[in-house]
Amino acid sequence: MRSIILISVLCFTSTFALYRFPLVKKPSVRRNLIENGGYENYMSVKYSKEFSFIADPSKDYSESLNDYEDAQYYGQVSIGTPGQCFEVVFDTGSSNLWVPGKSCKSMACVLHKKFQCAQSSTCKETTDKFFIRYGSGQLNGTVAYDKVCFGCQQDSVCVDQQAFAESTVEPGGAFLVGKFDGILGMGYDSISVNNLTTPFSNLIKSGNCPEPVFAFWLSRDPASGAKGGELTLCGSDSSHYDGELSYVPVTRQGYWQFKIDSLDVGGKSMATTFDAIADTGTSLLTGPKKDIEQVNKAIGARRIPIVGEYVVSCSKLSSMPTVTFKINGKDFPLTPQEYVVQMKNMGVTMCISGFMGLDVAPPAGPLWILGDVFIGPYYTIFDKGQNRVGFAKAK
Repeated sequence: MRSIILISVLCFTSTFALYRFPLVKKPSVRRNLIENGGYENYMSVKYSKEFSFIADPSKDYSESLNDYEDAQYYGQVSIGTPGQCFEVVFDTGSSNLWVPGKSCKSMACVLHKKFQCAQSSTCKETTDKFFIRYGSGQLNGTVAYDKVCFGCQQDSVCVDQQAFAESTVEPGGAFLVGKFDGILGMGYDSISVNNLTTPFSNLIKSGNCPEPVFAFWLSRDPASGAKGGELTLCGSDSSHYDGELSYVPVTRQGYWQFKIDSLDVGGKSMATTFDAIADTGTSLLTGPKKDIEQVNKAIGARRIPIVGEYVVSCSKLSSMPTVTFKINGKDFPLTPQEYVVQMKNMGVTMCISGFMGLDVAPPAGPLWILGDVFIGPYYTIFDKGQNRVGFAKAK
């Protein structure tokens, strides 16, 4: 696990009507979960079933994303009046906003900032219960309503009386070791617990969002000088990608789900016609275990039994095959440098396959999950107006 923390001085710039915020890079929560055998459990529960602003309309809004060493991207939200700032994962694989509540005594809450409703003049608490089950246990909470802003700067874009959850009990695992306080779901409202409308949906309903789209640019190259990435609201930023965008229609409005035509490794077919989702809350790229086993075999990866990861020889990256997804008739290749995650531990570099086996049970599955291993190389646009997902080669 890399433990170097890079902190930049807070600054604010605006280019082409986009709001931009500084980014911070912190250690990997995924690494900790894997070492404790909890990552696959966390993922399998997340997908085991589907969960039954004040803005200038002439502008796009961008939110900074921090990066857990290519394992998790997060940014800031402000809740309340005056605003209380929290670090959250912007997760397209879920649809609820929650942060630690003042009454939460779990160790995960003790180590993170808690929301104080009494300190907000616009907060309205309820007795409505809130539950989400994760791999390490169940998160309990209650529903509240307050002003929520994307970002913690004075010019942040906001929605009034946004429903969110204040956690009262948090399980261990990701929330104990994570540098983020909570999660802001950006999936469809249909999978929101308690049928709560998402912040982005409320922003659209306010009439102040020029385009009902958001987009993610995830920086994967430490040498580039970019420390994390960018989430753009109500528009996209063409400076973050090359060439033309290619769109695929959403086939199921819960997760951002679509069809993939085929997958091949070095020109050899591995799978055809399968369902996938684009998920910014997942660090790796997952698929059914039997298919992923074949993919890892084809790239020359070997499995570490206890940990469950696949590793490759770092010296062989240049000779490893390209992995190509065909989406809506267009090829999206991943080079070894893109699908292999390089991590340093005690001065030694390990090369870990970005492909992990995960059997998602019906009704949600079987399902492939295109996490940051894919979204990093490909700028990704989530178009709620036309119910489609767009991809282009990221700069």
